[in-house]
Amino acid sequence: VDYPELQNLLEGMQSIESSIMQRKILEEYGPLKGKGTAEVLYPLPVGTVAYPASEFLTLEMARDLLRKQAEQVFWQVDKQVLGEVVAISSAALSPNLRYDQKENDRRIEEIMHRYPSKVIHYNSGEVLVPARKTLTEEDMFLLAADREVEEKDFSRSISWVVLTILVLAILYDAVMSQIGGMERRSTLSAPLHLFVLVISVILFKAILLLTSLTVYVLPVCLIPLVLIVLDQSKVADACTTLFGAIVACFMTGRNIHMLVYFAAGGLTALHACGRIRKRSQVFFPSAAGGAVCAMMAISFGLDWQAFSSTFRDSMNSAIDAAFFPLLRDAGWAMLGGLISGPAALTLLPLLEITLRTISTFKINTWTNLEHPLLKELLSRAPGTYQHTMSVANLAQTAGEAIGANVPLLRAGIYFHDIGKMADPEYFVENQSGGVNPLNGLGALESAGIIMGHVKKGMLMGEKARLPQAILDFIPQHHGTQVVEYFWNKARQNGPEIQESEENFRYSGPKPQSIETAILMIADAVEAASRTLPEHTRAAVETLVRHVIEKRVEDDQFDECKITTEDLALVRVSLVDSLVAAFHGRVQYPWQEEYPDKDMRSAADRI
Repeated sequence: VDYPELQNLLEGMQSIESSIMQRKILEEYGPLKGKGTAEVLYPLPVGTVAYPASEFLTLEMARDLLRKQAEQVFWQVDKQVLGEVVAISSAALSPNLRYDQKENDRRIEEIMHRYPSKVIHYNSGEVLVPARKTLTEEDMFLLAADREVEEKDFSRSISWVVLTILVLAILYDAVMSQIGGMERRSTLSAPLHLFVLVISVILFKAILLLTSLTVYVLPVCLIPLVLIVLDQSKVADACTTLFGAIVACFMTGRNIHMLVYFAAGGLTALHACGRIRKRSQVFFPSAAGGAVCAMMAISFGLDWQAFSSTFRDSMNSAIDAAFFPLLRDAGWAMLGGLISGPAALTLLPLLEITLRTISTFKINTWTNLEHPLLKELLSRAPGTYQHTMSVANLAQTAGEAIGANVPLLRAGIYFHDIGKMADPEYFVENQSGGVNPLNGLGALESAGIIMGHVKKGMLMGEKARLPQAILDFIPQHHGTQVVEYFWNKARQNGPEIQESEENFRYSGPKPQSIETAILMIADAVEAASRTLPEHTRAAVETLVRHVIEKRVEDDQFDECKITTEDLALVRVSLVDSLVAAFHGRVQYPWQEEYPDKDMRSAADRI
């Protein structure tokens, strides 16, 4: 080979060849096929060392590696020259390991003699090899046998598992839709239930994969506790809990015992929940679910036939063999129930931020009338405050009639008009019969001031860090309605304004939930009811019907799930509440002695 730098090239190729010869090279890979590890016998004092099978190379693989490294290092060398040098170096490569068939056969005989063929039964959920344990040969055989069984089961059952999950998903969606239709709840959110279900299943799987703990320690009450705090719809929550039990059963051995275990624990916790208003109240249902799971663990794990036969031989050995493992499993099950409460409280902030929802704990915080923003509303706009309280009472009965989230509804109503604090004197409920400052302004300017309380309310709410679920009530309670009084006033002032109706509409959005739709109706009904000359049932019913029909005609409820049946129930509820609020009284004797115009002075004298 005629190459000026031939000596340097040869020395470089020798370095590459030497590095490759440090690897473990076999003539062929056949003996290692299907093996996870292989042992190499070194001269003493090293002895036998086990390596992963992936670290071994065949002679052909070693030569190919030599060629690739040479091309990378000597890329500037003429290809013909480099090819001849690589061919020489490749020919010099040879296997540095030899497969010893006799030694392998001897080792197999030794292992078979040490561990005679036997069948060991493991129950679903049992830990085969604890984490961080130094593996013995017996552990290696056990794990290899488990992997072989898993691979066979997976290949046989993959299509059945996929089909089952698909059917369950379709069934779950259908059931949730049916429940949502029956309960007419805006807070019944299928994405919420699905998200909680997925997060819980991922958490369960992570615990099983990353720890050596038994399956009994899984927080089986997590799903119902999270859902009841966020949703309060026990029928839907029970449905999701059952589907969670089915999915958990798939992860832990697919047997009826685990299905009953997860379902019983979850449903017990759900039944024990009641109305959770404080964080401390999650611990009782957690303990109740844990206690049921502990009893399940004992009943499923106790082999009465084996126990009775052992008991006849030795009472002490029977207790050691049966009761101590069962008590251990029961303890893990009880612990799994108890940690469900803290786990649910830990997940709540994540779910509230991700799904833009609000828990009952936060709702209770914002329904406290001692909140600084509400006290400021009472001080700066007392008329608006009283209007707010009246609307809350009306809306509560309407919300209960159609199964709305009443705590959220009441919280949203308390803050829906806080924007009026910026300019309270422009709103008639705060004028106490005085001069209305809007009288001297134009129709469009007046409408702008009235509509401005929505934007100002949003700014105040954001500054006070109101949850988004409560903030939504501020713009949605007016939707995209027209400020009718000033729109009519504008049309009376001149025909040229008739093309500008959009200037007199609120910016919206329209109600997105049943709760904000109820507020829209109750807010208008409460204000309009004060203008009635008489409060007979017929007059009140006509008013409420007119308010609802006008908003239906204006398509204000197109973006929420309120139905005509809901609206009929809301109408009846509002009529009943208003008639009760404006009930009549018998005149006192002193009132009959004075005409109406002298009533004030008479009352003063009394």
